[in-house]
Amino acid sequence: MCLFRENQERRPGRCSLSQWLPIVMVLMLLGWSYHIFVFQVCIRKVDNIVWMVLLLLGYHFILFMVLWTWWKCICTAPLKIPDTWQIPVQDVERLKRNNGPEDEARILDNAARSLPINMCSKEGSVRYCRYCWIIKPDRAYHCRTCKVCVRKRDHHCPWVKNCVHFHNFKYFMLFLFYAALYCLFLFAAMLYDFYLICQFRLEKLQPEHMWALAQHVAIIIVNLFVLVMFAVSLTHMARNRTTVESVHAPHFFIAGKNMNGFNLGFCTNFREVLGDKWYLWLIPIHTSRGDGLTYPLALERLKTGRAWAGRSLDGPTRAQVIKTNMAGLLGICTVNDMDCGSD
Repeated sequence: MCLFRENQERRPGRCSLSQWLPIVMVLMLLGWSYHIFVFQVCIRKVDNIVWMVLLLLGYHFILFMVLWTWWKCICTAPLKIPDTWQIPVQDVERLKRNNGPEDEARILDNAARSLPINMCSKEGSVRYCRYCWIIKPDRAYHCRTCKVCVRKRDHHCPWVKNCVHFHNFKYFMLFLFYAALYCLFLFAAMLYDFYLICQFRLEKLQPEHMWALAQHVAIIIVNLFVLVMFAVSLTHMARNRTTVESVHAPHFFIAGKNMNGFNLGFCTNFREVLGDKWYLWLIPIHTSRGDGLTYPLALERLKTGRAWAGRSLDGPTRAQVIKTNMAGLLGICTVNDMDCGSD
């Protein structure tokens, strides 16, 4: 599913040169590497026609997958959060008047009383956006570049000129995967070229080889950059965390601050992003679980996190106390209230 700028009206109207510069840099890098691999290595230096055909087929397949996944990252815009998460107009006006934290908490609890949220602010109140005036779903954050609240926002990536979010997170991981393969493929070709130049003996290098050597060094730098990005993103994916959550641990109503609230285990974490059909994992088709609004919690890890923090597993957290007090003021029965009247 390619959500081609479905939310275009909420994205910035002006496109500065700086926003497009990373895209142009990637295209120039691909063009430069294409010339090196196809013309300088395969056509000029590979004598065996069978090996040449195999190398060119493998290279063009990986290049196609890089371009396909990259394009999907670019064109898949954040979906608008449903209107059910919108704060009513009268409540927005009350929030703008800023009558204190108690009044704000009362308004937000009332607005979010029927919404499935588990995350809260560090003060223990309902999270909301002061720009979009919505109750934030779990893992959603406002992007000032996209001018919209983004589901499962990871970060705004200049290399794809878009947010990395719920609907394109799989595409972004596949883009990094194929980019890493592309760089390793190119690096292997550079090693072969280096062997043809000097048989790995530096004393055989001549002044006319300096340009080729500089290209080899540039390939190594690009390899390291891409591999580090892929390794970091893969680590986050294995722990079911976004970049935002890795830097700022989320807070939960039931357990307070905890970085492992969504960590369901290695295999389940991967399936959350890649989906349940293994034969579609390496294809840039949307197969991620869920709708980007609600996420399963790792309840045992949340309890463990509370125990490490020195809290009683049976006692309420500060967030729970605040939520219960606000619910009592409003006469709202929470899920954990056992004495709510049913008559």
